[in-house]
Amino acid sequence: MMDEPWWEGRVALDVHCTLREKELKLPSFRAHSPLLKSRRFFVDILTLLSSHCQLCPAARHLAVYLLDHFMDRYNVTTSKQLYTVAISCLLLASKFEDREDHIPKLEQINSTRILSSQNFTLTKKELLSTELLLLEAFSWNLCLPTPAHFLDYYLLASVSQKDHHCHTWPTTCPRKTKECLKEYAHYFLEVTLQDHIFYKFQPSVVAAACVGASRICLQLSPYWTRDLQRISSYSLEHLSTCIEILLVAYDSVLKDAVAVKSQALALVPGTPPTPTQVLFQPPAYPALGQPATTLAQFQTPVQDLCLAYRDSLQTHHSGSLLSGSTGSSLHTPYPTLQPLDMCPMPVPASLSMQMAIAAEPRHCLTATYGSSYFSGSHMFPTGCFDR
Repeated sequence: MMDEPWWEGRVALDVHCTLREKELKLPSFRAHSPLLKSRRFFVDILTLLSSHCQLCPAARHLAVYLLDHFMDRYNVTTSKQLYTVAISCLLLASKFEDREDHIPKLEQINSTRILSSQNFTLTKKELLSTELLLLEAFSWNLCLPTPAHFLDYYLLASVSQKDHHCHTWPTTCPRKTKECLKEYAHYFLEVTLQDHIFYKFQPSVVAAACVGASRICLQLSPYWTRDLQRISSYSLEHLSTCIEILLVAYDSVLKDAVAVKSQALALVPGTPPTPTQVLFQPPAYPALGQPATTLAQFQTPVQDLCLAYRDSLQTHHSGSLLSGSTGSSLHTPYPTLQPLDMCPMPVPASLSMQMAIAAEPRHCLTATYGSSYFSGSHMFPTGCFDR
């Protein structure tokens, strides 16, 4: 085992190149699961459990990746199955990515209030059979790069002595600026778990976009430095679409927070209305292009993508599992799990993505974090899932 994080060691460049090669072999995400509308609820459960067990970000992101792609390929139709698969994904990912003393025990998972409130308990037999099922589904290859595997490497070059704040004066303390930017970047990293739209981008693009969005929020100039371009091999133009989506989500969360605070203050008698100020929030995000003309070719797809994402963020209806009004389809007897068939009628990618985003419920969530290791390619088998 390495004594230091890989991104700080002499092999950092080699590991990064290996991760970049392996991400090219990742399968595409089709968003075909019939329970896609419940995805956010189970992602929230995995995030809360991983935070409770103090798992590293790579384990959390790998768990969500396994859950998403398993649901995308196999017909998981009951809440019991989905809970079992989700928890098994988390435990399997923790065994692969985290330290041995951080791997949660099954008893620890079952005793959490998150699961006990749902009247769910996973037995050892169910866990073992589901873990074996997952390993077979991914051809025993869990070396799958996620944005969490790249972020810390890119954060090494996230702040420099030449940076300017608000395009005018130099940053007074690069160390403190870097600490603040790291918090922003990990916040954006968790935002990427909340929507499957980010599977449209390679994991390294998402990680680099988290750094770029953080620099924009902190009003650091230039938005994307030569050091960041060198270490990531991405220009700002490569990242602009992903950054725009992250900033749309950021704006939506800020507006919600301001609205909640205003409502709370309104309930306090004798409290005069005061304008809410948000630290580091610029009045408006300037154009990402440097120079501005370089972004013109991205304008239309960025607008379409962001409009769809903004509309979905404004839809705050509760998911069926979260609200307690669970449909009968989630509690039907255990059927045989069969691989999902391909959609018989091809749907334009942009339209299907917008439909999937608009149908997905939104919830709020926060968590905190670190990183891990390697990755590879895999194929999905066609066998069924009951044993």
